[in-house]
Amino acid sequence: MTRIVHLHDSFAVAGQLTSGDFADLAAQGFKSVICNRPDGEESAQLSAHQASVHAAAAGLQFLHLPLMMSDALDPAAAYATRDAISNLPGPILAYCRSGTRSAVAWAAATSQTEPVATVMSALHKADFDLPGLAEELEARQSQRG
Repeated sequence: MTRIVHLHDSFAVAGQLTSGDFADLAAQGFKSVICNRPDGEESAQLSAHQASVHAAAAGLQFLHLPLMMSDALDPAAAYATRDAISNLPGPILAYCRSGTRSAVAWAAATSQTEPVATVMSALHKADFDLPGLAEELEARQSQRG
């Protein structure tokens, strides 16, 4: 099982999942999985369709929300992630290649409703070192007014 990093009581991130991980996630109490990997990013990864089949077999909701790292802070991606967090049953696990892209997407979504300092504290506690992210989130908050 890939390492699971909790960012919030109801949201965690992980690196690439394998077919056997979905049943383990359900056994750990997760209710939903978000895949932030575009299909074909690496040859050995599960496709979104394959992941959705394994998720369904384990009784998990599944959402494919593919993001490149450069897209993770995009306002559309932030809103889509926030919408997913609001509408999927929790707790939710989001995954990508290493977990970092999913953590950044969570930060962008969460900073729409929470102070950036709170978001960055959660990332720091989870051992994500993301230089410049706080400034980028602050700038996006100020653009929203």
